Amino acid sequence: MANERVAVLGGTGPLGRGLGRRLALAGYEVVVGSRDAARAAAVADALRAATGMTIAGAENATALDGAAICVLAIPADGVETMLAALRPRLAGTLVVDVVVPLAMRDGVVEHAPPPGERSAGEMIQRLLPESTVVSAFKTVPAAVLDGPGATVEGDVLISGDDAGARARVATLVERIPALRAIDAGALRTVRAVEGITALLVNLNRRHHARTAVRILGL
Repeated sequence: MANERVAVLGGTGPLGRGLGRRLALAGYEVVVGSRDAARAAAVADALRAATGMTIAGAENATALDGAAICVLAIPADGVETMLAALRPRLAGTLVVDVVVPLAMRDGVVEHAPPPGERSAGEMIQRLLPESTVVSAFKTVPAAVLDGPGATVEGDVLISGDDAGARARVATLVERIPALRAIDAGALRTVRAVEGITALLVNLNRRHHARTAVRILGL
């Protein structure tokens, strides 16, 4: 699967930028997408200089040209608007959802999907019925992914309703050294995964750490 083109929409934010870095180093042809083409190009230039790998930048819709996989790393509050515009371009595409809706309540970070929704992953699949959505990378620290030279360790929980698509994403995950893919099963399992993300954010704030998860016994 290496040498496939991967479009990272929202690729100028910490998580998107970090995934772009790691996937390029793993041998994928990465296109950083942003609402601002100039900003995407600037981030791509910086990543290309840092890694020596093939990384381009473009406006989000253009970034999808020729992409076999789309990584959706946009802020949770922008998902519905962006996908309404990009839905036709994403038809038939494997969409890797890394979005986690969070909110601060009484000093605690909580999982906070939009009203009527159970998770970002399920909402994105509902908004993209012609695409195959697989949720992944939700418990990997963005700061570590985007840290030059840092080793990214931990297990990546993969949720999706298509077993073949989960397997494709597992291959993508395990091309990043020290990450292990764990097949969590149906897309609805991402409700729990997004809750774990909220827990990790709270642990990081309390302990000034960069936590990840490791599943024992598998």
